[in-house]
Amino acid sequence: MKNILSEWPAPPYYSFAIDSHTEITESCLIYYTNGDKVLGDLVGFSTEESKIIFQPTRDEVKQTVEFEQIKTIRMVRSVVMQKKEIALEDRVYEVFPASERQSYTVEFNDKATISGETIGYTNTSKGLYLYAPADQEKVIRYFIPAQSIKTYQIGLKIGEMLIQENLASKNQVEAAISRQLDLRRQRIGDYLSENQIVTREQLNQAIRHQEGQPILRLGEALIQLELITQEQLDSALFKQKDNRTKPIGQILVDMGMVDQRALNGALAKKLGIPYVSLTKFSVDKSVIGLVSAAFARKHDLIPVCLYDHSLVVAFEDPLNSKAIEELRFLTQLKIVPAMASRDDIKLAISKHYSTDNKSAFDYPEAGRSHDDYDFHAALDIADSEVKEVKIGDLASKLFTEDNNIEMALEPVAESDNTLVQLVNKMIMDAYTNGVSDIHIETYPGRKNTRVRFRKDGTLTDYLEIPSNYRSAVISRIKIMSQLDISERRKPQDGKIDFQQFGPAKVELRVATIPTTSGLEDIVMRVLAAAKPVAMDKLGLKPNILTTLTRLMERPYGLVLVCGPTGSGKTTTLHSLLGHINTPNRKIWTAEDPIEITQPGLRQVQVNSKIGWTFATAIRSFLRADPDVIMVGEMRDQETAKIGIEASLTGHLVLSTLHTNTAPESVVRLLDLGMDPFNFADALLAVLAQRLAKTLCTQCKEAYTPTTTEINDLLAEFIEGSGLESTLIMQEWQENYANQNKFTLCKAVGCDACGHSGYRGRLGLHELMTVSPQIKKLTQSHAPVSDLLIAAIDAGMRTLKQDGIDKVLQGLTDIGQVRSVCV
Repeated sequence: MKNILSEWPAPPYYSFAIDSHTEITESCLIYYTNGDKVLGDLVGFSTEESKIIFQPTRDEVKQTVEFEQIKTIRMVRSVVMQKKEIALEDRVYEVFPASERQSYTVEFNDKATISGETIGYTNTSKGLYLYAPADQEKVIRYFIPAQSIKTYQIGLKIGEMLIQENLASKNQVEAAISRQLDLRRQRIGDYLSENQIVTREQLNQAIRHQEGQPILRLGEALIQLELITQEQLDSALFKQKDNRTKPIGQILVDMGMVDQRALNGALAKKLGIPYVSLTKFSVDKSVIGLVSAAFARKHDLIPVCLYDHSLVVAFEDPLNSKAIEELRFLTQLKIVPAMASRDDIKLAISKHYSTDNKSAFDYPEAGRSHDDYDFHAALDIADSEVKEVKIGDLASKLFTEDNNIEMALEPVAESDNTLVQLVNKMIMDAYTNGVSDIHIETYPGRKNTRVRFRKDGTLTDYLEIPSNYRSAVISRIKIMSQLDISERRKPQDGKIDFQQFGPAKVELRVATIPTTSGLEDIVMRVLAAAKPVAMDKLGLKPNILTTLTRLMERPYGLVLVCGPTGSGKTTTLHSLLGHINTPNRKIWTAEDPIEITQPGLRQVQVNSKIGWTFATAIRSFLRADPDVIMVGEMRDQETAKIGIEASLTGHLVLSTLHTNTAPESVVRLLDLGMDPFNFADALLAVLAQRLAKTLCTQCKEAYTPTTTEINDLLAEFIEGSGLESTLIMQEWQENYANQNKFTLCKAVGCDACGHSGYRGRLGLHELMTVSPQIKKLTQSHAPVSDLLIAAIDAGMRTLKQDGIDKVLQGLTDIGQVRSVCV
């Protein structure tokens, strides 16, 4: 269980300095609604269940107490609360910083009241959190359940605030209040604005040093400011029933109850939304390209700057959740809303979206790289003619189209359908950016569907799709994969030949997985038609390359490549085949799927649904006069047995296994029931491999490691191998040191690598050739540990050892090696 402080909300723009040694429980004083007060330990605090777990000091039994029984909880220990920088604060003075203290008054249902000072506050549906200042930067935490509160007031009322800031005299405010009593529909903000006592700039000054508060409902904020009455709010809410799309704020303005221009600053303070004077604010021109001019004009907004990976946007109506959500989807950035007047926004739009200042959104070629997942690049749709669209336009359409696509069975197949184009764009982006897998993750309720890309082994967010389109997305991909769109209860496997839908020659292997609430996830493996890589480009050490080259010249025998899914086994197999693919050899391959094609190879796609399995294919190959047979995977006893028999009858057989190390592959096949003598005679070598991230060549930084760091690498290198440390160090000195000094490299980060410090991947390899000793151990069913020692004695280097060698070469770092090797 986490300590209470880690679960206690801090007010806006502040954070608690959490002590890692803080106890899970904390002392507190509870005031009950029946008048009792008890000191004890707060063991559990659950706002979701509206209850606490409390152990009184004088009682050893823990109690469960409902919020409705509690009047106030006061924590005994004071804690340090630190002020955080707020968005925009370091850029211009028009944004209001948080204040230090505010007065508060709380009236309980039993007519009792409490008052004091608080540094901000947090108001939730479950209750009110207050932070009373103590010594130095410390505060005392209070929690008042919502059930016990009748009313509360935080900070000054608008009239008091204007008097305090010398923007209105006491007489003027009293006169406004007097007139307000006579004119119930005309609010104090209207009166002051009409009499030119408060301009927008003056109101900005009045709240410049006021603290932004937690976001409330607009009506609640206006009532707290005494700008409308509860009756007027009820009237506006009743009128809103006729038009649900119209904001409550606009209805209040149309009814003459509030004046938007005079209230913007006050609402900015009360709602915790910064108010930006766009006439003075220096808008960051680099963010203008993230939002199109049409979108900005449609929603009366302007992007102003980036802050901590978020986009700060000035709205006329910062409570327009639909526009914020659409903008977040369109830009794929978190949106921080700010407030500005409509006139200022329109002027800013005219200024920054002039004909000479087109945005990157409107023009895809404006300086975006594929490495950043080019959301605004053009998408070519394979149709009667190539049609260019932009992901931003597609995103906007999904949010604004009137048709609510929530069907589970009806296919979405029109060539001009927005969703069809979006799916095609997603696949094209994955293809052009070298993505290996596309993950589509659906969630129940109104939560958006999440799309993530796996590139270089790492998952990154790509896109979010509106929740009401999740079934249509799944249906569309199922149609492209020729799967049953009515089946949601069990997983399905299929393939997409994207040439039928787009311009790229790429195939995708599709897997659907049933999840909770009757939903489905989809994972697509991108199988771009690739060319074989030359053996000398695989990153093999010279001795491994020489040995493999020699083995591939053998007329018969069995060569295995092992490793987990996605470790590059197929690429290595085709590199080996490419080396011996000459006119005087007949080479058959059985693959699922065919990922790499080579002229001269006779490649066969297996299909287990019709009985065309790996084992069946090998039997057919043996009747077709082969020299070399490549089997995609020895996944069962029958395939392994036939492959071994083929290698013993004069054929060179290559295949893969899903095992972790080369010695484990031998034990795995013996466990499948292979005859140990036949297997030992057939096996030539086992190559195990992994893929580790490569340091970005453009930004990696060289440094001289300490002696301790080198010794740690040496200890990790020889661990469990029986190798002599002095001999290994001597070898390192000869191969990697310059005047007895080693040079390693570390990740830094730049635009080329997406500021990750890594770009691309390299192979780590271990090659176990079958020596007489290993053959003897194989025939006797020796354990993996014995096979490993024998292989190392014969000159094999393990995956981790090969990785450490590549660390010493400056190609990667030890963290990446450890992440893929045990």
